[in-house]
Amino acid sequence: MLIVFLTSLSTLYAQDSTFVKTVFAGSKLEVPKGKTWVIEKAFINTGDGYNIQINNANFKPQYTQKEPLLVPSYIAEMELLSDKNTIWFQLYIKQTTSSR
Repeated sequence: MLIVFLTSLSTLYAQDSTFVKTVFAGSKLEVPKGKTWVIEKAFINTGDGYNIQINNANFKPQYTQKEPLLVPSYIAEMELLSDKNTIWFQLYIKQTTSSR
């Protein structure tokens, strides 16, 4: 009985994962088929290692399969960076399997 419980528990947790995507400002990402993405945290930087956390309100609460995730080309927090030529977004994305 314990083995069945542990096996089903590991299957449940195997469906979720969190990963980091680093993209340019103005980029477009597409959620893979059968997946759902939630932006947990987001940062901007100029590639120098100094990150500024930005508000998640710049993104939708959830992105579903084949839906484009449009990274803003400008947000107010960019004014805090000294070099505004190349802006990188670091997105911490929680990915789950869609139940559709």
